[in-house]
Amino acid sequence: MPAFDDFPALFRAADANSLRGQRRFLIATRCQLAALIAAAALGVFTWKAGGADIAAALSVVAFCAAVVSEVYLLKERPDRVWYEGRAVAESAKTLTWRYMVGGGPLGKEETDVDAAADLLLARFTEIERDVEAAWLIPDQGAPEQITQDMIRIRQLPLEQRREIYLRERIEQQREWYTAKSRWNEGRSTAWALTLTVLELLGVCAGVAKVTGVVDIDLLGVIAALAAGGTAWVQTKQHKTLATAYAVARHELAAVAFRARRPASEQEWATFVASAEDAVSREHTLWRASHM
Repeated sequence: MPAFDDFPALFRAADANSLRGQRRFLIATRCQLAALIAAAALGVFTWKAGGADIAAALSVVAFCAAVVSEVYLLKERPDRVWYEGRAVAESAKTLTWRYMVGGGPLGKEETDVDAAADLLLARFTEIERDVEAAWLIPDQGAPEQITQDMIRIRQLPLEQRREIYLRERIEQQREWYTAKSRWNEGRSTAWALTLTVLELLGVCAGVAKVTGVVDIDLLGVIAALAAGGTAWVQTKQHKTLATAYAVARHELAAVAFRARRPASEQEWATFVASAEDAVSREHTLWRASHM
């Protein structure tokens, strides 16, 4: 049963940097949208003190915060660190599983112990060349690219490797897809209701302004809220992810059903290669949608 620290240093570094880039990108995006909404809200009111319009000054500060967030996103590109780091991590992870359980092109009949290790390291080197070194800052774990646990699992009999692969790769991935699909579907529904309510409030605010019921112009604030919510939904892509994860989950169910069929090392290597292609397909589509 491989733990996180038993995976290659390349995977751990890419995974850590991807998560860091994701956090920074989402925080900066939240700050930008919140600042724009705050600027719109402050523009509605007048708050004077000592001859100065405090509300207007605060609105300017909010716009400056939005500009700073935008400059950070354009200069640092944390979204690229997120996407590219995740691509490297997933590529390293699928190669690691192929090596550990004997999947093609690292099958036990195709390659001996030394040839498999050399091929795995060569593939890792190819992956590293495609990204900036700054996106692969090492974590605090061990520096090995081929750990002792990876070697131990590869040396196990086929049936034991099959059980480990089904339990630790296919089933865990399927459970992850299931949970993420449900979570994203719930968020998609919640945001759809929220945006609908904001649009209805905008209609009410417009009618109230036209009829003279209120003197405050709330249309701009509500429009900013709706626009900010729409931008956030487009950033998170809850509906798209819910659908993609659901499809991937069903595809992995079929993979798990066929896992008992391979009887030889060659058949098993072909099966694992096909299974890893299925696991990687969802991420490939996710990455394409974000580029």
